[in-house]
Amino acid sequence: MPVDPNEPTYCLCHQVSYGEMIGCDNPDCPIEWFHFACVDLTTKPKGKWS
Repeated sequence: MPVDPNEPTYCLCHQVSYGEMIGCDNPDCPIEWFHFACVDLTTKPKGKWS
């Protein structure tokens, strides 16, 4: 299935949202959302997540 060209991209890889993602809390972060695999995560970090 082709990706909608209007769908926003995220992460260092500039791909659409897929799988598990983690957000950056830094208000100056230009990317905001990262795919787990792109930042070498395999599980959610411990702590409170909303």
